[in-house]
Amino acid sequence: MKTQTQNSIGLNEGSKPPVAGGDRRSPAFRLPWLFFLVILTLQPVARAQVQTPVVKRDPHYEKFWQDPEVEQRIRMGIQLNRMGFATLRFVDAQSNALKNVEIKLEQTRHEFLFGCNLFMLEQFPSAGLNKRYEDAFRSVFNLAIVPFFWRDLEPEPGKLRFAKDSAPIYRRPPPDLCVEFCKQHNITPKGHLLIWHQWLPNWLPDNHDEVKRLMIKRFEEIAARYGKDIKYWDVVDEALYRPPAVPLPKDYVYTAMQEADRIFPRDAKLDIGDAEPLWKDFHLDSSPYYLMIHNLILRNARLDAIGLSFQTQFLQSQQYGVGLQPLEMFRLLDQYADFRRPIQLTQVTVPGLPAGAEGEKNQAETVQNVYRLWFSHPNVEMINWWNLADGTAAPKENKWLPGLLREDLSPKPAFEVLQNLIRKEWWTTIQTNSGSSTNLKLQGFYGDYQLTVKHGGRTFEQKIHLTKGGNNQFEIQFK
Repeated sequence: MKTQTQNSIGLNEGSKPPVAGGDRRSPAFRLPWLFFLVILTLQPVARAQVQTPVVKRDPHYEKFWQDPEVEQRIRMGIQLNRMGFATLRFVDAQSNALKNVEIKLEQTRHEFLFGCNLFMLEQFPSAGLNKRYEDAFRSVFNLAIVPFFWRDLEPEPGKLRFAKDSAPIYRRPPPDLCVEFCKQHNITPKGHLLIWHQWLPNWLPDNHDEVKRLMIKRFEEIAARYGKDIKYWDVVDEALYRPPAVPLPKDYVYTAMQEADRIFPRDAKLDIGDAEPLWKDFHLDSSPYYLMIHNLILRNARLDAIGLSFQTQFLQSQQYGVGLQPLEMFRLLDQYADFRRPIQLTQVTVPGLPAGAEGEKNQAETVQNVYRLWFSHPNVEMINWWNLADGTAAPKENKWLPGLLREDLSPKPAFEVLQNLIRKEWWTTIQTNSGSSTNLKLQGFYGDYQLTVKHGGRTFEQKIHLTKGGNNQFEIQFK
C-alpha cells in the first residue's frame, strides 16, 4: 500500500508529512505545518523558474490518433451525441402559419459543461491581471470549480471562510466571491470538494466518531449556505489512496455519499472521483475504482456521476505514451458507462513540455485530441481543465507548465485550440429564411440560443433551449 510520502497521486493540493514516528496532533508535528500554511497563505504569484522534467514524445503518437476507426467514431459521436434538431413553427395572432420568415439563430451557451478551477479569482497582484484572468476564463468556460477544501475553508474550528472579506489564502478565494462571479457571467459553479484525506484540518481529533460528527456538521453548513446556488458537488476524491493513519470514519466513502444525499437538496448532483492510475492500470471490471463504484451502487448509495481524473503528468507513460492510446481511452469510458451514470473528466492537466514552442505545440495537439474524443462519447457530460495559467498550480506541479495561459497570462496554443473548438467549431449560428415551410427544422449543438425572427416589418426575439432528449419543438407567435 502506498504511503503519503510515496504517493505522487493526490498531491495536487499538498500533502501531510509521514505519520510514522509521532502523533500528527503533537506540537512538534504541528509547528512545521503551521509555518508552511503561513508561507502558502502569503505566497506571491510571481515565482522563480522551476526545473522542468524531460518528456520524450512517443514516435507512434500521431499514428494512434490518425487511425480511421478513431476519427470516424469521434466525428460520428459528436454529431449524434452533441447535436440535435429544433423544429420552429411561426404563427400570427390567430395561430395561422406564417411563411417567408427571416430567421437568425445564435447560440449563447453550451449544454455540455466545459469547466476549469477558479482558484485564482482575485489572486493576482493587480486589477489588470485579475481582469485578464477573468476575461480568459469566461471566454471559454461555462463551469467553474469552487474550492471547498476543509483545511482552508475552516482553518480553525468553527471559523469558516465563506464570506468575500475572509482572510486571504493563496489559491483559495472565498466561495461567496466565486459564486458571485458565476452569477454575473452565467457560469455554472461546482463545489470541490467535501471530503479529501489529503487536505484535512490539522485540528481534527484522532477519534473516528468525532471526525464523522464534524464531517456531517461541515456538510450541513455548506449545504445551508450554497445548496441553492451550487448543484454539482465533488463529494469524495482519491479514496483508494487514503493512508491508514488518516483519521476518517470507517467506510467513510459510503458514509459521505449517504450523508450528502440526506443533507443536500434533491436536485444536487453528487459525484466521486479517482486519481490518474485508472488510465494506465485499467483492468476492465476488475479495476479497483470500478469495484468501489459497483460496491456503492449495490448498497444503494447516492451516486449521480462518476469522476475520472486526467492529470497526465502523474502517468508513467506521460501524455504521449502508449498507455493513452485513443482506442484504449474509448474502452475505459465504455467500461465505466456500464453504470449508466454521467462521466465527468476532472482535473484535466496536459503538461506543456518540453519548455518552449515545441512543448506548447505538443500540449495543443494533445488537448485537441482528448477533448474531441471525450466530447464525442455519449456518457461524458463535463470536462474540467485544472489550472488555467502556468505558475498558478500547486507548488509541486508548476514544473509541468500545465496552464493554458503562460505566466504573463498570454494565451498558449492549447488555449486557442479550446477556444476554437468550444466557441467556433462546436458553436451554432444560423441565418436563413423559412420559405414556404411552416415547420422549419434546424440542426445545432445542444445549448441556449437567441432566436431573432422578422416578418411583415415586425421583429420578434425569443430565447430557446435545444436539449438532448428533449421535445425541441418551438412555436413563435407574432402578436
